[in-house]
Amino acid sequence: MKLSLNSTQRLNLHALIGAQRASVADTRMWWKVQDRIDLSEEERERIGYRVQRINGIDQVGWDASKQLPEKEYEFSSDEFEKLSQAVKDWQPGYLIQADRQWLEPLLIQMEGGASLNGAGSS
Repeated sequence: MKLSLNSTQRLNLHALIGAQRASVADTRMWWKVQDRIDLSEEERERIGYRVQRINGIDQVGWDASKQLPEKEYEFSSDEFEKLSQAVKDWQPGYLIQADRQWLEPLLIQMEGGASLNGAGSS
């Protein structure tokens, strides 16, 4: 399954994946997905990516006006299924307005892909 992801989607998915709990096998799969979608140093510079430590926790940020073009990524059926499930089941949940600009287009792609793969959409 292919997904076209912009830099905001890539960064948010990378963070969401990093917050998952998983078996050793799934952890290794998640690491591969993270490595694939991670931004290069050049891409990070282009969007003004930064990490700030706030109360002992690293917080990432970037200049949203400096969006990178979408890039297409190929995921295996297993990766796609687990990624879709992680996005749908994310806890503590999404911020309705703040996450819409990156999440809604991603969900449309995922749900379309699930329908095309015979899995149906929810």
